Amino acid sequence: MVLLRAEGRAFCAGIDVTAPGGGITGRSAAERAHRYAEGIRWAHERFAAFARLPQPVVAAVQGFCLGFGFELALMADVRIAAEDAVFGLPETGIGVAVDAGGDLRIAREAGAGWAKYLALTGRRIDAATAERIGLVQRVTPVGDLDREAAETAAAVAAAAPLAVRAVKRNVDAFADRGLADALDRTALAAALTLTSEDAQEGYTAKATRRPPRFEGR
Repeated sequence: MVLLRAEGRAFCAGIDVTAPGGGITGRSAAERAHRYAEGIRWAHERFAAFARLPQPVVAAVQGFCLGFGFELALMADVRIAAEDAVFGLPETGIGVAVDAGGDLRIAREAGAGWAKYLALTGRRIDAATAERIGLVQRVTPVGDLDREAAETAAAVAAAAPLAVRAVKRNVDAFADRGLADALDRTALAAALTLTSEDAQEGYTAKATRRPPRFEGR
């Protein structure tokens, strides 16, 4: 049994937008895009290893859960959220595609409409909305989050291990049909957008707190 939690006010507020490019360089745009794609595929492999753990994962989410942090929480089997939790995918607002498959997993859990709404608009939703659409299984007062998550993890841990593993694998096998191919397309789309001029403009605008001026290139 794995309990995923974070210290402090936020679960994870996402990447540092003051550092565009992630340090990836190349002699040409094509080489940079290739290196981005390979880096994203590497991240996909790490996420996949986490998702394929034989033990169920319970995530305890408080405060901001945005971007990559939201995508990490979506890898958990069960999500418990505090009432102050806020979820969002802000990537398109800074000129890049969602790169770790969070939009795909939202489509799996809540439907394509919600995946598009959240990923295309970058709008945030509160814990109650996340619970209503199936992205969170339980909402609890902030002070009760650790206890509620621990009790949920303990309930799973008390069940028969072979049965628990079988249920997790069977549900994932059904739910993740087609996910591998979609993640390959995600890596390519993320690499192309991350190396675009729009991405550079989006990161700069966000860091300087001004509206971005995207030109589609």
